[in-house]
Formats: sequence, structure tokens, C-alpha cells
Amino acid sequence: MENSPYPPARSEVAETLQIVLTTMIPPRVSRGGDRFLWRNGEGHFVPKFSTKATWHSIHCQPGTDLHRGGISVPLQCVLCSSELESHHHLFFQCSFVQAIWTRYCGNLIPSVPSSLQAVAVLLSNHQIASSPGLSAVIKLLLQCIIYSVWWERNSRIFRQTASTEPVVIAHVERLVRDRFISIPPSSPTSPSLLQVFYRLPPSVP
Repeated sequence: MENSPYPPARSEVAETLQIVLTTMIPPRVSRGGDRFLWRNGEGHFVPKFSTKATWHSIHCQPGTDLHRGGISVPLQCVLCSSELESHHHLFFQCSFVQAIWTRYCGNLIPSVPSSLQAVAVLLSNHQIASSPGLSAVIKLLLQCIIYSVWWERNSRIFRQTASTEPVVIAHVERLVRDRFISIPPSSPTSPSLLQVFYRLPPSVP
């Protein structure tokens, strides 16, 4: 690149960046000020915000954006290999995840929640809402399951390493325990959040 104001590139990535920068049109007053642009459903940038397109982008298959960026990831769920991956399937409908949820099903959590809305309905149950600390325990359990499942999903895609359901369950319980072990009971007569968590009965095989 003769007569370039930039120093020579030290790698292919730096050279590509250098090429892109030299082809960009610098801002000018005559071209007007900056504008906010929003990505629409077709992936184009437009000046109008769309709630529908934003909702679809949030709830679409997690691997779609990676494919658009040129990164090859499977569109099929890597945990069960039975359906296309989506946030709804990955965190609630996948058989691998349902096996993790089943570990905590019993009298308090009667069945595996089928969606985030189902978790909200569960938390509004009088028995759970009126039980000290139980709502907080279920909320943290949901977060830890989602985090652990996402970690396992990424490990299988990017590191080619897979863990079994019991290993992921152990990871969930370690996350919950580490968070609750430092939180004292709200009163001397109240159980600690860790005690409430361990009272979640496992389902009977």
C-alpha cells in the first residue's frame, strides 16, 4: 500500500483492518451529522426502530448471529441433537436440561417448567410466595441452571468437550452453595437459604 499514512501491517488481520480503514469515507460537514440506525428483520440498517424485529432478534436461534459473522456453529441443539436450537428449547425443552430440572422436582416444584412464564407462575404460587426464602432459592436455581447449561453448550461447540448430566447438576449445586453459604438467616428462627435449597426434594425414580 504505497503512500499510505498507516505503518506496514504486521499480520493478515491487521492488513485486512488497514484495507477497510483506507476504503472508509471520512466524515464531512457537507454530508450531515451522525444518524442512529437500527437493524431490521432482514439484517439491514434502517432509521426506524422496530419492536417486532428486536423481539425476534432476542428470541431467535442463538447460533444465527455467529453464522452471519462467518463462524460455523451447528444450528441443531448440541445437548440433545433432536431439535433446532433456540433459547426456549435450550433452557426448558431440551431433554438434557429437563433431566437437570428433574433433580429438583418434588412437592415444591411439581414438574419441570416448560418456559420462563411457567417459572413466573410457579413463583406466584401461594406456598412458594409465603415460604421464607423459597422464592429467592428458586430464582437463583433458575439462574444457575441457565448459566451451567450455556457453559456446557459453549464447551461442546468451542472446546469439543462434553459433560454428563450429573456433572452439570454438580456444577449447578456448587454455584448455589457458594452463593448462599455466605448469607446468614434473616432471623435466628429462620432457616438459611442454603437449608431451604437442600430441602428441595429430588423426584423419586
